Amino acid sequence: MASITISSANVAGWQGNSTGVQLRIYTNSSFTASSGNLYPQTMGNPASLGSFYQVYSCSVSGSTLTLPPVHLDSTTDSIDNPSATFSAVLWDSVSGKPIQVFGTESTFALAPSPTTTSWGNVFAADLDDID
Repeated sequence: MASITISSANVAGWQGNSTGVQLRIYTNSSFTASSGNLYPQTMGNPASLGSFYQVYSCSVSGSTLTLPPVHLDSTTDSIDNPSATFSAVLWDSVSGKPIQVFGTESTFALAPSPTTTSWGNVFAADLDDID
């Protein structure tokens, strides 16, 4: 069982909303984590975001957006779909609309190790997997 913690992060130079910002994590295909947890696909229609899987409230101070720690199961050791990925979207909870995709990649996978990581490492690991 690999529960991964992605540490809190600060995004300097934030010029968006000062309240109501959320980080939403979506699953891009159904999978069963090695923990036995089931993750249904939430982005079945590329034209819409579908129902969300997890939501994390972010805070804004001045021009810095702070994302809280995120806890997810690893995907690459899934017992039925090791190619499963997540997507992260910054969301405006006031208007109910997406602000933007979060990160340098539109999707990301999580390996079972290390169990604590950063967003930078998550996206760097996915770039390493590109042939």
